[in-house]
Amino acid sequence: MGNAYPASSNRKQVSSSSSVREDAVWDQELDTERTALIEENARLRGLVVQLSNLVLRNVVDQHNTPSMLPLRRSLPD
Repeated sequence: MGNAYPASSNRKQVSSSSSVREDAVWDQELDTERTALIEENARLRGLVVQLSNLVLRNVVDQHNTPSMLPLRRSLPD
C-alpha cells in the first residue's frame, strides 16, 4: 500500500504563473456570478415593490368602497 501523502520531493512543482492565471480566472468567474446575483436581487426587489403597491391599492380600495352588509330578513311565523 502506497503512502497517501507523498514526500515533498515527489510532488510536482506548480509554477506560480499558472497558479496566478488560475486565480485570475477564478476571480473573474466569481465577479461574474456576483454581478448576476446583484442584478437578480435588484429585479426581485422591483417585483416586491410592485406587489406591495398592488396589495396596498387593493386594501385602500376595500376601505373606500361601501361595504354591503347582508340584509336581515324576518323569518316567517
